[in-house]
Amino acid sequence: MSQYTTITAKVDALRANGFTDSDIDDLLGGVAVSEQKAPPMHLGEIFDNGASAEEWNKQVDENEQLYIYRSNCLMLTVGIAFITVMLTVKGYLDVFTGWFILAGDVLFGFIAVAYFMPKWRDKTNFFVKKRQ
Repeated sequence: MSQYTTITAKVDALRANGFTDSDIDDLLGGVAVSEQKAPPMHLGEIFDNGASAEEWNKQVDENEQLYIYRSNCLMLTVGIAFITVMLTVKGYLDVFTGWFILAGDVLFGFIAVAYFMPKWRDKTNFFVKKRQ
């Protein structure tokens, strides 16, 4: 087993034996040194779909809008449910009307999620950083 275990030690040994840097470069010229690819810095590099930076950023923006629309619909559903419960408890609405409004509200919430979910699920790019 050689006493020179690192490349630096081997190059230093060659220099100590009188080899110049150009001689060492000539010796190493036939060896292809491949650069190791760095690990991905963010999910955008893992889920790369081959799009250019502009197209990728457009996809991220579109998915962000879908996320915002879905969140707005769900917040509207929660707000309507809260107001309906308060009006029913205070006696401004009878129980049957309150239940009817709540059922319609829940139906609206499911429709909103069902409408936005297929588009949102296909585009996980929102959680990915934009490219430069």
